[in-house]
Amino acid sequence: MPDSITGEPRPPRAPRIYHGTEYTPLERNPRNPPDAPDHLGPTLEWFQPHVREKYISAFTLMTITVAFFTISNGDLRWIHWWGAWLIITAGGWLMFRGIRNYWTAAGSTWVQCRDSWVDTYHLTRIRFSADGTNRVLRFKDAHGNEIHSFKISDIQGNPDLWDLVYNGILHSVASGNCDIDAKTRHILKIPYELGPRPTRSERTRGRRRRG
Repeated sequence: MPDSITGEPRPPRAPRIYHGTEYTPLERNPRNPPDAPDHLGPTLEWFQPHVREKYISAFTLMTITVAFFTISNGDLRWIHWWGAWLIITAGGWLMFRGIRNYWTAAGSTWVQCRDSWVDTYHLTRIRFSADGTNRVLRFKDAHGNEIHSFKISDIQGNPDLWDLVYNGILHSVASGNCDIDAKTRHILKIPYELGPRPTRSERTRGRRRRG
């Protein structure tokens, strides 16, 4: 376990599904971050989409829509159609509003998704699931704290943050007090020999689902 204040020594690189490199921003402070569990140590790593990403995404969608109207009509006649401008504007606005101020943060022994957090070294339940089109993890710790839906792409997008979290997950599984099924072990690449071995039926269900 790293030092609760400094986070040293840093854990080794953790295996990931998503290999983004959105490291903790050093050139700016977070915008209105939710309260963190300071009694478990300070925030060491965090990630929050920059506001410019909202503008870029909205502009990109509007540009694609303009190109679609132009190509499908073969000319620029569509610029006189108020309905086309309504679609373009509404699409850009929805895209802008759809990119929310998602907050992801971690200390040496905790991880936070928006305003929910768990103690990663005392997890009692870990599950992989699907939430709409997103692949998510669900956490519960020994103190009753829960994260109901943590996008894997968000938590693994910052490699240094994920390293801290994964080290805690391994510790919790090894303690024997964490309920984790075979499918979740496989997704997170947790060795079957770590902690209580899954039952034969759990291993079979995991293989069937993966197949």
